[in-house]
Amino acid sequence: MTKEQKKLRERVLAALGTIRDPSTGMQVLDLPLLDNLEIDESGIIITLTPSSNVCPLIFKLGDDMKRAAQSAAPGLPIRFTINNHRQKSEIEEILSDH
Repeated sequence: MTKEQKKLRERVLAALGTIRDPSTGMQVLDLPLLDNLEIDESGIIITLTPSSNVCPLIFKLGDDMKRAAQSAAPGLPIRFTINNHRQKSEIEEILSDH
């Protein structure tokens, strides 16, 4: 990871740190939700594992995270990878830039 990519990753993490889980009120970074945040030449890759494989909040949390990442890194494409959810494909399709 380049120095610029590391700085961008820190900005995106700071933006993600402002998001709260609507069910608990906790910051999403304090939950076991974000598995990985990767910055590479193709953009931002956010990997999430929801608390359950039917978690209905993953759409809202993912959308909130996408908006936060876009504000920290305008113009960069964002791709989501979702682990352990019954609607994995749909969530990834809806949240990811194409």
